[in-house]
Amino acid sequence: MIRKYLFAVVLVVLIGFSCTYTSIEENGLDSDVRIQTGTVCGWCSVNDTLTISGTKVQYVNYTNCSTSTASVDKSGEVTQAELDALLKLLDFDELKKLELNSCNVCADGCDDWISFKRGSQNHYIRFTKEDPKLQSIKAFVDGLNTIKGKYTVSN
Repeated sequence: MIRKYLFAVVLVVLIGFSCTYTSIEENGLDSDVRIQTGTVCGWCSVNDTLTISGTKVQYVNYTNCSTSTASVDKSGEVTQAELDALLKLLDFDELKKLELNSCNVCADGCDDWISFKRGSQNHYIRFTKEDPKLQSIKAFVDGLNTIKGKYTVSN
């Protein structure tokens, strides 16, 4: 009986020591964050998406009205510090207050959009770049655009 108990204790201790800080960090609070932003314009001049999933980043740009073949597909990462700094810029309550759904693309203009998901929190907005209603989340939008700028075609 004592032998089985001792074996169980040793097994629990070994399993406990096999866990590392990085595995805890990878499954931390920000591992379920998914932020997407993009621009879509009439006449197929711009149709791109930046996706930040945890610390992974993917930028895709489609041209010629195709959403099946990307003309640019770049991947990268943001550091945990960059992600934390970006998330500190966002007041999710302010984002949720924004019920924006512009359709400039309907008249051959451009729309920008943001989709934010973290756990059960999610919200989507579609807007024009200079919409004054964005003021409450402007720092967050600017932060996203800075990251997106690292992946755009001209870079």
